[in-house]
Amino acid sequence: MTGTVSWEIERRFLVRVHEDVWPRLGTGSHLKQGYIRNGSPSVRVRFGEERGAVLTSKSGSGIRRREVEVVIPDQIAEALFLSADDRVVEKIRWKVGPWELDRFIGPLEGLTLMEIELEEERDMLPDPPPGVQILCEVTDDKRYVNGRLARMSSDQKRNLIRKAYAEVQG
Repeated sequence: MTGTVSWEIERRFLVRVHEDVWPRLGTGSHLKQGYIRNGSPSVRVRFGEERGAVLTSKSGSGIRRREVEVVIPDQIAEALFLSADDRVVEKIRWKVGPWELDRFIGPLEGLTLMEIELEEERDMLPDPPPGVQILCEVTDDKRYVNGRLARMSSDQKRNLIRKAYAEVQG
């Protein structure tokens, strides 16, 4: 097992995607992530990446966070995933140019976020992909941290989605 320790510089956005865009994106990657520990650092195990199951720890908040990642054998990942209980997030992810577009499924159906990893915190953002409307930045909004989403009740998830899109409607 080999891992990396690095600084992740990432910005996240609540988006709306025109319905015509989804079929053109193809199948995407089905990611299933279980949160073993919330807080700082968070610890999660993720299935669905090409490289295999990944154990990740992130600490800090905002644009710049410390990230430790290691690819682990599926048998170990499955055992760790059990300790996440119901603290699970599922989404379909598409790589669209430099952006990653996440369409949540299950209890978070209706929530769509887009993120981008940057080299430097002050890097200019590229234009969003055609048919994707950035509604607001949520990088510093703790409501949209995957670990927090994972531990919300189904009612809290539905309310967050309803409120999120209502707030940007005005």
